[in-house]
Amino acid sequence: MQISSARFSIVSVAVLSAGMLLGFLRFYTDLGKSPIGVKSVDQYWSETGLDAKSLEELIQDDTCASSERYFLACTNAVISIANRFNKTINTEGEIIGVNASLSNQMNSEKQQLQVWKSYYRSEIGQSKSENQSLEQGIKISFSKIWNELKTKYISNSKKAFIVGVGLNGFISVFRDPHTYLVPVAFFKEVISKSDNKSNSLGMNIGMLHNNYVVRKVLEGSSAKKAGVQKGDVLFEIDGHSTNNLLQVRLYELMKGDLGSIVKVKILRGGKEFFFNLARSETTVSSVSTRFVDGIKPVAIIGLNKFARGSCQRVKEAVLAVKKAKARGLILDLRDNPGGQMEEAACIASLFLGPEKKIFEVKYLDMTKKLETFYGSEEKIFDLPLAVLVNAGSASAAEIVAGALQDFKRSLIVGERTFGKGSFQEGEYWTQNKKIALFETKGFYYLPSGRSVQLVGLTPDVPVVFDKIDVSRESDQFMNPLLPLDHKTDFHRIIVSTKDCLEDVDPSDPDDVQIASAKRVLFCGKSYAEVSR
Repeated sequence: MQISSARFSIVSVAVLSAGMLLGFLRFYTDLGKSPIGVKSVDQYWSETGLDAKSLEELIQDDTCASSERYFLACTNAVISIANRFNKTINTEGEIIGVNASLSNQMNSEKQQLQVWKSYYRSEIGQSKSENQSLEQGIKISFSKIWNELKTKYISNSKKAFIVGVGLNGFISVFRDPHTYLVPVAFFKEVISKSDNKSNSLGMNIGMLHNNYVVRKVLEGSSAKKAGVQKGDVLFEIDGHSTNNLLQVRLYELMKGDLGSIVKVKILRGGKEFFFNLARSETTVSSVSTRFVDGIKPVAIIGLNKFARGSCQRVKEAVLAVKKAKARGLILDLRDNPGGQMEEAACIASLFLGPEKKIFEVKYLDMTKKLETFYGSEEKIFDLPLAVLVNAGSASAAEIVAGALQDFKRSLIVGERTFGKGSFQEGEYWTQNKKIALFETKGFYYLPSGRSVQLVGLTPDVPVVFDKIDVSRESDQFMNPLLPLDHKTDFHRIIVSTKDCLEDVDPSDPDDVQIASAKRVLFCGKSYAEVSR
C-alpha cells in the first residue's frame, strides 16, 4: 500500500484521530453547501483536486484478497462510503439499504466489520479445501462496488470528499485508526483555530436505547433559540424517520446551505414537538466561562478543543475567575476530542506550575529518544479544582485530567474517558500537497507512567449524567493500537463525603455532573495508594 508523505510545514503533535475527527465535525459543524461565508467540508476536499485514482489503486480485487487485513481495509473503504448514503454492503457484494434493525448494529467500524472478518476466514477454509487460490475463492469485487457507488450516488461536487472518506476508511484498518488524511486548508482554517464558524443547527446528537437523543445544545444556535432541549429524542428530520438512519447519514441530512430550513420532529416527555431550524452561521469558542452562585460561588471554564492559543485563553479565563473571587473552579473537558499536546501541557501547568512533568512520549521509531514535556506557565490557581470528563474526552483532554489526577491536584468527575493514548504528527501527503497525512508516531504517558490507551481515565467521582450510549477507543475500531508498555492505575483519590458542600444547585439543574463537581469541590479529602 502506498500511503507516503513529506514533512508538513505546520508540524503539530496533534491528537485528533480519524474517528475523533468525525466526532469533532459532528460537534462543531453541520457544514453544508454554503455558497457564501463558511466553506463546507465538501468544498475543502473539492479544492484539493483529489480524484478517484488514489482510491481505485488501493481496492484492486486481487490485492484486496491477498490478506485478511487488506481485505478488511478494502471492505471498510467501500462501506464507509456507502454509509454516507444510508447504505451498506452485504457479503454478496450488493449495495443494500439500511433498516432500523441494521442501523442499530452498524454505528462503529468494529460492529460492521465483524461479519466480514468471519466471511474472509470461511473463504480461506473453503479455498484450501478446493485447492484454489484465495483470490479465486473471494467472490466480492470491490472495484465493481465502487463503480456502482460512483455511478448511482456520488455527485461531482462531492466526489473528492467521498474519495477522502474511502481512503480514511481504508487507512483506519490497514494502518491504524488514528492515521488519517485531511485537507491542509481545513486543518489551518478550522481544526487548528481556537474559534471557528460553521453553518450549524447547534445540536450534538448521541444515542440512547437505539434512539437519537440531543446530547448538547450550543448557546446562541438556532436549536437553542427554538427551544430544543438536552434529552429530546430526534424522531424525524426533513420527513426521514431517524429509526432507519445511520449516524453518518443523519449528519449528512443536517448539512445544507446557510439560511436553509431543516424540519425536525422531537419527542419530549411523551409529547411531539415540531421545529423549523434555520442553518445559521455560528461561532464556536474553544473557551467559555460562567459563574454559579451559591454559598460558595464557583466558576466553570469550558474547553472544547486544544487549538493554538488555547492555553493563553484559559489563562485569561482563570485570571478573570480569580478577580471575581470565585471560591473554586470546575474545568469542563466533556466531549473535548483533543488537539495539540503542547497546549495541554501549558494548561496543566497553570494549576501545577512549570516544574511538574505533565507527560512524556515514546516513539514507535525506537531510534528516537523518549521526550518529556513540562508546562511553561507559573501556577496561577491554587483554590479547589474539579475536572469534568465523559466518554467523549480524549487524548489532550485526558492528558490534562490525568496529570491533575496524578499529582492529586484535582478530583476527576464524570465517566470513564475515551482512551486514546497515541499521538500523530502532520505531514504533506506526497500524492497531493493540498492534503495532510497525520500519522501515528507513538504514545504519550502520564506523570505516573500510565497510559490511557484503550482504558481511559477512571473518574474519582463517577457520575453517569445522561446515560447516552457511547463508543470508546476499546470498542470502536477493528484494529485498535496497543501501547508499547502499560502501567495500570496505581493511585486514586478517595473522597470522603464528610463536610461536603450541601448547596449543590447548579445554574443548569439538568446537569447533575456539574452539581456533583460543585459539591465535591469543598469536601474533606483523604488520599490512598490503591494498587489495581
